[in-house]
Amino acid sequence: MPDRFLVSAVGAVIEVDVSDRDPAFRARADDAWADARYHGDRAADAVTAARAHLDDAAALSMLSTDVTTTALAHRRGDPVWMLHAAGIADEEGRVVVLSAPSGTGKTTAARHLSQRYAYVSDETIAIGADGAVDPYRKPLSIIEPGSEHKAQLALSSIDGGRSLPASLRAVKIVVLDRSPDAPEQPLLEDLDVAEALQLLGPQTSYLCDGVAPLQRIDALLRATGGAVRLRYREVAGIDAIIDGLMRTEIRPVPAIRPRSPAPVAASSRPGAYQRSEIVEELALGTRTAVLRRMPTGGQVHVLDGIGPTLWEAAHAHTLEEIVAAVIAEHGEPGTGDAREIVRAALQELVDDGLLQESPAQT
Repeated sequence: MPDRFLVSAVGAVIEVDVSDRDPAFRARADDAWADARYHGDRAADAVTAARAHLDDAAALSMLSTDVTTTALAHRRGDPVWMLHAAGIADEEGRVVVLSAPSGTGKTTAARHLSQRYAYVSDETIAIGADGAVDPYRKPLSIIEPGSEHKAQLALSSIDGGRSLPASLRAVKIVVLDRSPDAPEQPLLEDLDVAEALQLLGPQTSYLCDGVAPLQRIDALLRATGGAVRLRYREVAGIDAIIDGLMRTEIRPVPAIRPRSPAPVAASSRPGAYQRSEIVEELALGTRTAVLRRMPTGGQVHVLDGIGPTLWEAAHAHTLEEIVAAVIAEHGEPGTGDAREIVRAALQELVDDGLLQESPAQT
């Protein structure tokens, strides 16, 4: 068995180094990664080594994690949407993307659907600015009774070895929502862009990196007819819905015009409000999506109601000036005091970290 081999992971070529492990482990790693092997002429973009101090099961499990994180880090900043999701493809290369938090049925759904479709990934789907998909056919991580670590199985052991078309294109983004409280018959719900960003943002790797991430996601969603949420109880009932989504019309991805966020307007005026540093904002009709960089990754805030007006007005302006802007845009409130309503809404934005207030004079 080779002590090094190359795999293709979300568009990156990763060299897997198993030289510190014995021949039996090398054989197991070679079998598990068979469907992800890279056979082109590119040099490796990065190297990941199997951990030498772990037992075989633990080392194989961690190898999947390490290859994934290495590949994602390499593509950080590229114009791709790296979405924590499974993907299945038909013979024409159409890909339905299935996103959900870990442990909520994503892999189970993809395994079921792979009886008729080819596996693209069960971990991460990389979608380019034109909608093209880079596969990541890493081993499936399967929970086995009595085992502390997930078994690593080649995808071909599940989907019958279906080969992927040379060209893949995302045709639909699906948010899976499996629940015993779901309707008896699976239900498909359209998501507007704001809802999709709130659900898919936490499932996106390096959301704050690259150029205009919110605009790129918005453009990809529009090209695929918008994201949908699939609510269901049992995976056996979703086949017909997925078949229909696989036939979604493929449309060109709209071009984007990257815009830098407005600079923070610092002010020494007592009681003036100013915006915190953000990565991007995106106008969505009567709402505004704001992306902030957090220690744990990107966080999407969706402002509605008077929120977008507060956001626009909070450029080194005082409470009284912002109240005037809100009344000019929305009129006097039907009930309650405008000043107190605006003050409370501003405090919510301060508490969320979106705004800062200069100390009042003493």
